[in-house]
Amino acid sequence: MELDRRLAQDPPERSASEVVGPRLLGRVYRPDPRDWSLPRLMEIAEPPASIRQRTIEQVLGETTYFTDWRAYLVFWRWLKKQAGGTPPGPGPTPGGDAAPAWQLPIQLDQGDTGHCVGFGWTGWVDATPVPGEFQNADAHALYYECKVIDGEPRAENGSTVRSGALALRNRGRLAAFAFAGSLAEIDQWINSQGSVVVGTNWTDDMFHPDADGYVKPTGKVAGGHCYVMLDRLDSEQAYLFQNSWGSGWGQRGRFKIKCADFEGLLSADGEACCAAELPH
Repeated sequence: MELDRRLAQDPPERSASEVVGPRLLGRVYRPDPRDWSLPRLMEIAEPPASIRQRTIEQVLGETTYFTDWRAYLVFWRWLKKQAGGTPPGPGPTPGGDAAPAWQLPIQLDQGDTGHCVGFGWTGWVDATPVPGEFQNADAHALYYECKVIDGEPRAENGSTVRSGALALRNRGRLAAFAFAGSLAEIDQWINSQGSVVVGTNWTDDMFHPDADGYVKPTGKVAGGHCYVMLDRLDSEQAYLFQNSWGSGWGQRGRFKIKCADFEGLLSADGEACCAAELPH
């Protein structure tokens, strides 16, 4: 059943949907060789049966599961999920994909700012399987936390997807994160674990979705943008995303990109960040 959609409680004085253009772009690409691979994250995202069937002493003494401190956080996440019941996972999608597999009922609006990294990660916090209640003000605050991590406090020159993940890790909202390197890895994560925070180039032709909600990554690159992937639409060979430009843009704030087109964006220094969210 589709959740009722609602606007963020603190709408900006001027919606981003009214000022669409390069000023709204603020994703900076800055890879780090220390980042995990997605296969490594998938290894610990859900403790395997071979781990769950042993005592803690056996796990510590007979396996390598806890060789990284992140595994402790992920294991704690799993324990809390068991104690509190299984959180909502991806469910059946009705015709037209009005409700994505990962529900995100809060439509954010970054206003006339380049704070897309703060808003992309705030959308991830608000989406299931661990739904949150972050609003526009939280997203702006998260952006400025990213700028502290960047070493540029209060600067308005955009931030990195990685800094957004680090800021939320500092807040205790995620256990570990990794960047997917292919559509196959993205599909593996979004089909079973949760939404994906995406950072790609954004071209002039992407500012205006067509009547079916699609954007085409053609035309001149206008800058970098961060947004949230919610679902893979198998019947359309496309992905569904939610933007942070208010409900007046696209299809109530959402848009689609064909898988082949997104693969091109990913190969052009694009990022698809998958993160194990902690219960709260």
